[in-house]
Amino acid sequence: MTNKLPPIVNLCIPPALLADAEAIAAENPPVHPAWCKLQRRGKHFVIRTNDLEDITEVADWARSALVEPASPLTKAKRQAFQAVLDRANRYAEMVPLGFSHCMAVKWRDKPLSVGSYVRSDGSLKSEAKDKKR
Repeated sequence: MTNKLPPIVNLCIPPALLADAEAIAAENPPVHPAWCKLQRRGKHFVIRTNDLEDITEVADWARSALVEPASPLTKAKRQAFQAVLDRANRYAEMVPLGFSHCMAVKWRDKPLSVGSYVRSDGSLKSEAKDKKR
């Protein structure tokens, strides 16, 4: 029996969300350990992790902002939150928790190909298929 180590993934946070990400990372005490892993790479921020809890935190932040935004979202911000959620969903299987939250439940055996897996309302496309059945 082989114990497979979890993959190390880089979750990129687009420039449109830099101010939001910096504000969360600057909070003391930290909201979640994932935000302490935030590194600036050029004009992007990257969270490098192998912990599903970190993936859950970042994906939940993005989905919550899409479903229940604190203020009206610009097109660029909405697309940036969708991109973060897509990137998290690419590496881990996500399940919805209630109306506006989500949780990473397990690593994917193979990352999904690059593409869009999130609708503009924050729902995962696989969720929509499940609702129709």
